[in-house]
Amino acid sequence: MHAMDVMHLDGSSDPARVEDLPALLAELDDASDEEPDVGAGDPYGWFVTAFASGTVVLSHAARPHDPELVLSGVPRDEALVIFTEVVRGEMDAVLARPWVED
Repeated sequence: MHAMDVMHLDGSSDPARVEDLPALLAELDDASDEEPDVGAGDPYGWFVTAFASGTVVLSHAARPHDPELVLSGVPRDEALVIFTEVVRGEMDAVLARPWVED
């Protein structure tokens, strides 16, 4: 089983804790072209990425050839809910959203 990790704006990563997710998403306030996103993963290979633009992308490490799933115009508080669900492994709730295949 993979560890749960978060990916910071600067590309560093550390263990994912739900209580750290608001601060992680707040890093998007300082996003740039070089450092546009933050992300979090669950133990089973799902990884969610959020961009300052409001785009959220869901992918699976074990299935790199599957299309990525994309939501656009996601408010920051909704992104926090999605990140929390991913970190907790609540993928049924995550996948119930109206994702678009990219």
